[in-house]
Amino acid sequence: MRAGLRAHDRDCVIQQRYVPQAGQTVVCWGWRSGQIYRAAGCNVLVMERGYIGDRFAFTSMAWNGLNNRGTFPTVPDAAGARFKANHSGSLKPWNPLGDYVLIAGQVPGDMSLQGRDLHPWYEEQAARWRARGKTVMFRPHPLAAKRAPVLPVAGAPVLAGEMTDAIAHAELVVTYNSNLGVDALLAGKLIHVEDCGSMAWGWIDRTEWAHALAWRQFTLDEIRSGFAWSVANG
Repeated sequence: MRAGLRAHDRDCVIQQRYVPQAGQTVVCWGWRSGQIYRAAGCNVLVMERGYIGDRFAFTSMAWNGLNNRGTFPTVPDAAGARFKANHSGSLKPWNPLGDYVLIAGQVPGDMSLQGRDLHPWYEEQAARWRARGKTVMFRPHPLAAKRAPVLPVAGAPVLAGEMTDAIAHAELVVTYNSNLGVDALLAGKLIHVEDCGSMAWGWIDRTEWAHALAWRQFTLDEIRSGFAWSVANG
């Protein structure tokens, strides 16, 4: 990022312990620090893992918020050239058929949850879909047990196996704001998303959504060259 900023003749420094000053522009990793800088009056560019494909190969960049709570530029790309170049084949045909409703667990304490305990919500959703005659399965996040005990969800047995298989055999994927909503929508599954912080929130046209999402994450080379900074600033 420093190299990319210098490519735009922007003066910048890297600080391990930054004391925020109102009006300054700050680039940081994650919202745990970002929310502190924003509350102090800084303009904050939040970097995080990407959303499509290899999430370690791409870095997302949003202003003043995490994921969909941040501000992204609108980049005209009706033909989806960037999506096709980087994620060709990722957008699968609609496939609403499946054996169960899948509730996706998340990592307790993750900043995207804003302090919310999701277990009551898991049970509420399980009861909701069972009342509609659906088989419901629960898949804890693989890292959840490292933060807190994974509690059973009444009426929703734990589903093991690969995540791609879990999505493939689902009729509907239910998520609070997990990136699994992105994976499911790309896989052609119907989704229920609870929170506006999800990157799968609020879109009607799936193709338009996928094309826009490709402009919200960048490779290291694109960050280093200054291209990502150009896009982030509209």
